[in-house]
Amino acid sequence: MYNEAYYALWAKHLAWGYYDHPPMVALWIRVSTLLFGETDFGVRALGALAAFAATVLVYLISYDLFGNRIRAAFAALLFSSMLLISAGALIVSPDTPLLFFWLITLYALVRIYRGGGAGWWWLIGVAMGFALQSKYTTPLLGAGIACAALAVPGLRVCWRRPAPYLAGALALAMFSPVVAWNYHHGWASFAKQFGRAEVHGLSLRYIGEFAATQLGFLTPFVFVLAVFGLWLALTRRRDADSEARTLLIAAVGPMLLYFLLHSLHDRVHGNWLAPVYPVLAILGSEAAFQISTFGERMRPWIILSRRLSVPVGLSLAGVGYLQALLAPIPINPAIDPIAAAITGWSDLALAVDGFARREGASYILTSTYILTSELMYYEPRPIPVIQFNERLRWVSFEQPVSETLFRTGLYIADAGHDLSNQLAYRFSHVTKIADASRSRHDKQIQRYVLYRVEAPIASILDTNLAQR
Repeated sequence: MYNEAYYALWAKHLAWGYYDHPPMVALWIRVSTLLFGETDFGVRALGALAAFAATVLVYLISYDLFGNRIRAAFAALLFSSMLLISAGALIVSPDTPLLFFWLITLYALVRIYRGGGAGWWWLIGVAMGFALQSKYTTPLLGAGIACAALAVPGLRVCWRRPAPYLAGALALAMFSPVVAWNYHHGWASFAKQFGRAEVHGLSLRYIGEFAATQLGFLTPFVFVLAVFGLWLALTRRRDADSEARTLLIAAVGPMLLYFLLHSLHDRVHGNWLAPVYPVLAILGSEAAFQISTFGERMRPWIILSRRLSVPVGLSLAGVGYLQALLAPIPINPAIDPIAAAITGWSDLALAVDGFARREGASYILTSTYILTSELMYYEPRPIPVIQFNERLRWVSFEQPVSETLFRTGLYIADAGHDLSNQLAYRFSHVTKIADASRSRHDKQIQRYVLYRVEAPIASILDTNLAQR
């Protein structure tokens, strides 16, 4: 389950914040497992339902703005055909609730543009509050709403009314417990995430990777339509729909611009742009049905992309699902991203538990949060799994009992991140006992090393909890 296990463990230890993200993904999974059970399916089920609801919202936004059911349906199909959406619907991450609440906010803004009352602003306030509790990129949504209110004549009246300001205040009030959590933990989460914005020099090395990632996550033919849709919106072609296109591009413009600039100094992970994808689907649909707007050389590309975008996108998603379940493509699992993410964790946990029993270990020691999470999630018996470093990741969890740490333990690390040298001054005896593997169909994905640790001579756990 990769990071899903990490978030699923958060759901059992709810708090107002975590080292990596705000708390919404933990609450989301808690609700999902209460409704659908404490299983892998239960962890993911609510996310799949939210993906369906997001597709409906894409249709409604497109129809409300452009008044054409065929174009709205095609926009919804384009959205569902994007690999990040179709495959990501079965993977829970902070982007799952973020995208859902972002779309609700955008839909409410569209309803206001179409003459809706002040009640829609209250929906924006609540949805933005939940989005702020989902991921720290949400301020870019607030900036997008402000840009739309400046760029779209039909929304400029909002600056003279109290409802938008009250909505913003409501969203910030909902976010305030996350701020309080950060205050009490040395601003750890803010420092981690907003520290990414720090510029240490400009480089072009990430631009190509940024474009290639978006090409893959959008799928090639959807990418082509999205590019033409952006061009249609940015050229500000004057027609009955130009103001609606301006609203869409203004709403996501700050996020697009920020991550484009970010790619000049650091890597941009493909999923970071997920909230932009609904707008790209809608604008791509507009481009697909306004072929006469484009030059003769561009039209064949648009026609081809309109025909192939949905079947190719859905086929790629199907191949991904088949590869995850049956691995029909003979890729080395060590370099297969699907296998690396989801395969072999339960077997590894069972094997590690066997080593722990054989060595009489009272606890399992780790040094990376992913391995810690997977072992905790899949461990067949209630033996403590403890990461000795980065303790702030586990501050909301029950802390290890000190008596347990004085007994024999088992340290496991993947071979490329073996920190057993850091245990030499914490224990009198650190003895390598075995190697283990995480595999798929008897082909190794990752090799691990195991050590027996005994007789602590210093503090085993790092103490950098950064609490005030």
